[in-house]
Parts: sequence; C-alpha cells; structure tokens
Amino acid sequence: PAPAAAAKKPARPRPAARPVEVTVTLNSTAEGEWTVEVTAGRKRTVRPTPVQPGEVAKAARSLPAAVAEAIESSLEAARQRQAERVERLRAELDAAQRALQELSG
Repeated sequence: PAPAAAAKKPARPRPAARPVEVTVTLNSTAEGEWTVEVTAGRKRTVRPTPVQPGEVAKAARSLPAAVAEAIESSLEAARQRQAERVERLRAELDAAQRALQELSG
C-alpha cells in the first residue's frame, strides 16, 4: 500500500482575505477623560479603552491640522478645569493648615 502522505491531495492556497473598513473612534468626556475603540467591518475589535490625554495630544500632532485643532481645544478645556481644581484644592489646603495651626497654638 502507498503511504498515507502520498495519497493526500495538495493543499489549495487560501484566497487572500478581503480588506475590511476599520474605524477608530476617539471619545472625550466633559471631565477630560479619553477613550478609543476600534471596529473592523461590523465587529468591534477593541472595546472603549482609556487613553492618557498626553497620548491623545501626541497623536493629534500627527493628524491633519483641523483634527489636531479640534482635539487641542478639548485638551485645553481639560487643562483649564484641572488648573481650577488645583486652585480650589490649594485654597482648601491653606484653610486646613490655618485651622490646624489655630488648634495647635
């Protein structure tokens, strides 16, 4: 009898996979948090995943100017909110330190 390997038909080459449309969506919340998700065809391949604002800024610099400007305006608003928060926290810390000194003195 002939060996089993010789009896097999040669493998047919697989047809190349058709390219699918890929959509990358970058989302920003009012609080300045960013997420990215990816959809290939109709299948979501990456669920919303947190992205650091610095990484968003870096990516924006490599995109067309109109896109970068839109992203930068959102980043600037987030910077402003954070600066205001820092000032509120500093004022709160100063008040707490004064109260502690009064209790100690």
